Amino acid sequence: MGLLNKIEVVPMKSEYCKVEHHTIVIDGTPLDLLLHNYYPSSNLLGMIPTIIDWVYDSKEKECIQGRFNSASKEVVLPVLMCPDDCDLSCTVIVANVIKADGYIIWNQVGIDMITREDMLLGCEGIGSKVDWLDKIPPMTFEEEQYSSQLSKIYD
Repeated sequence: MGLLNKIEVVPMKSEYCKVEHHTIVIDGTPLDLLLHNYYPSSNLLGMIPTIIDWVYDSKEKECIQGRFNSASKEVVLPVLMCPDDCDLSCTVIVANVIKADGYIIWNQVGIDMITREDMLLGCEGIGSKVDWLDKIPPMTFEEEQYSSQLSKIYD
């Protein structure tokens, strides 16, 4: 399978949150910082994971959990959100997640471009319009590690 990436969920403070919270760390770098390093002008630093306990709207919680737990081979998962609102109608970073033989691949990572009007129809539309961040390489994780780490956020 080639080189695997390491994904961890660890308590850390972020740019705008003074309290420690679950942070997705990939190969030793927090995900928001990793995105910021590739796209310094996109205001992605300080975005926080879509932590179920922090998401305000119950339908949005269900949507995120449903996508994380989906049996589909491919799903678009909201992974980061704006810390101000803790919902899916502000800036949301999504990953195009592919499941393959004991591995999870984040094939692409991008900024969800769904409009507030689209959100009124429910969160099914998330991932239907995405500005993919092409500089970010695909990342491959061991399914067991991926699930055990991300379940800290999504269960």
